[in-house]
Amino acid sequence: MRKGWKMLAAVLGGAVLVCSGYEGVPVRAAESGQQEAELSTAAEAQKKEIPKATDLKWNEKGQGIFTNPNGRCGVRAYVYTPDGNRLTYNPGTTVNGGEIKFDLYHLMQESGTYTFEVYLENNSGSSLSERSGEFEYVKPDTKLPAPVVSVSKEGVVSCTLPENEGSGYVLGTDYGFNYELWSGNRKVSQWGTNQSTVNFGQQMKPGISYSVRVCTLSRDIMKYLDSEWSALIPVNPEASVREEEHTKWEPSEEELKLYAACGSEEIEFTADANNAYEVRIENSVQGLMCFASFESVLGDYTIGRTYNIFPSERGKVSQMEDKVRITLTIPEALQADGRTFRMISVTEGGSPLVLEDLDSDSKTITFETNTYYAFALVYSDTAKVKAKVR
Repeated sequence: MRKGWKMLAAVLGGAVLVCSGYEGVPVRAAESGQQEAELSTAAEAQKKEIPKATDLKWNEKGQGIFTNPNGRCGVRAYVYTPDGNRLTYNPGTTVNGGEIKFDLYHLMQESGTYTFEVYLENNSGSSLSERSGEFEYVKPDTKLPAPVVSVSKEGVVSCTLPENEGSGYVLGTDYGFNYELWSGNRKVSQWGTNQSTVNFGQQMKPGISYSVRVCTLSRDIMKYLDSEWSALIPVNPEASVREEEHTKWEPSEEELKLYAACGSEEIEFTADANNAYEVRIENSVQGLMCFASFESVLGDYTIGRTYNIFPSERGKVSQMEDKVRITLTIPEALQADGRTFRMISVTEGGSPLVLEDLDSDSKTITFETNTYYAFALVYSDTAKVKAKVR
């Protein structure tokens, strides 16, 4: 189940930036109007290093604790797993200054040693903390019992543990419940909580059928594993229309812009022989927040294509120590006399990086990067003209 949490993404095709509907759950980012506006402002600000998070430590339950020395700011934690991968925990909201506690145990799946770092960002700048001490996770053998679930047609869902298996467990200390609301094949909402009753009524539309499922959620990962999920239970079986059949989706003008920038041609590129690692490039639709970051540094340039670029053997990581040099062939549809090109990369924190063309071939662009993985190829028909006039 925790593996499923890591894949929660409200992303148009793999951009970095997504959402969670419930407390204490790792997510990749949150895409809302307010945060999109904050991102645009932050992208335009001159970045500097702000005070780093301090006093990083673990408690016995696998919660990561640290002190934010700044005022209110964006925050995420990077958790390093026993096999060397880096996972991201994002609360989906900004935090105040002072001591902060994150349920990082949600990202622990296998036994071994875990550490974490904290990334802070506001309109003045950003910082990455030192690495925490180690937390040794030993995966337990005991799995919590699956809940007994009852629902009402109004969307009220209640849970208890089975009488013959649930004695001795304390709600909020040993376990909670993870609730999911479904309409047909689409998950509408998810909520992890210590409450034994939740009300999905306000999220349910008239005339549309819904189902729920619940699992028992471990609040002490050193003792218990999450239970199996219950079967999907109909909430209002008298409603005959599933939500995906109820409303025909029509893309907005903004969404059409995102899709138009994603190419379908085969990508041709070469990597420098001295690169420390191989990279992979894919055509990809990027999300609205990435586009806002691209557009904040466009100037006289136009977005021609959007890509995902990342180290081949490392997965979709956001930062590497060494830079690589890549020469990308400009798609034929974008080639034109006198046209200049750049690449723009968006950091995991949402800041744009402009990468200038390092070659003089009008049919290719050569650039260096160690930041991944949302990119835009942009072009200008006026940049060279202006340079000549000057």
